[in-house]
Amino acid sequence: MKTAVSVVVPTYNREESIGFCLQALVSQRTQYPYEIIVVDDGSTDGTEGVICRFRGVRMIQQKNRGPAAARNRGVMEATGDIVLFTDDDCRPEADWIEKMTEAFANPEVAGAKGTYLSCQRERIAQFEQTEYEEKYERLSKRGFIDFVDTYSGGFRRDVFLEAGGYDSVFPVASVEDQEFSFRVAERGYRMVFVEEAKVWHRHVDGLSDYVRRKFRIGYWKVLVLRRHPRKIVGIAIRLERLSCRFP
Repeated sequence: MKTAVSVVVPTYNREESIGFCLQALVSQRTQYPYEIIVVDDGSTDGTEGVICRFRGVRMIQQKNRGPAAARNRGVMEATGDIVLFTDDDCRPEADWIEKMTEAFANPEVAGAKGTYLSCQRERIAQFEQTEYEEKYERLSKRGFIDFVDTYSGGFRRDVFLEAGGYDSVFPVASVEDQEFSFRVAERGYRMVFVEEAKVWHRHVDGLSDYVRRKFRIGYWKVLVLRRHPRKIVGIAIRLERLSCRFP
C-alpha cells in the first residue's frame, strides 16, 4: 500500500537505543499516513530482537555496508513520496513527521532539515549542542539551505533517486549527507530549514570521543571539498568570521 511518508532508519549494533527511536516513531501524531523502515546493516548484537518488538515496523536486513548504503536501500524499498530520515540514537518529538512533511506542501521544496535537542549536563555535550544551536540561528535567517543532516531530514523520493542517493564510499557516519546535499543543491533543487522538527539526541560527553568524532568528520570532509570545491570559499568566510569573534 502506498503511503504519503516513509521514515527510514539505518541501524548497526544499537540494541541499547533503537527501541527508544522506534517507540517515538510509532507514537507520532500526524495526519499523514506513514511507514517505518529499519535497515539492519548487519548487526551482531540484539538489535534485531528489539526491532521485532514493534508491530508494523518493516525490517530489512543486509550485510554491513555502512549507513549510506543502508539509507539508500531503505529509500529503494519505500512507498512514500516523501522520505524522512532519522538516526537510531535519536528520539523524534511526537509532531516530528507532521512538521517535516508540512515543509513539502511548497512544491518548490525538495528537501528539509530539522534540529537536535539535548538535555545533557556534561560540558562537552553542552558545548556540542551549542555548536548546533549557533548553526540553527544562522540557518533560521535563510530562505533556503544547502545541507540536510540525516538525523532530522527528508527529501522527495524522486529527487533523492534522481540525484543518486548517498555515496556508499563513506563507510561510516561522517559527511555523506553533506556531500549528497551539495549534489542536490547543484541540480537547482531547494531545501529548507524546519526549526520545529526536533529530535532528542545524546551527544558524546567525553573529550576524547569528541576529538575522534571531529577528526573523522574532517578526514572525510576533504573528499567532499574535492568534489565540491566551490564550498571551500564559504568555509573560509566562516572561519574568518570566527577568528574575528575570538581573536
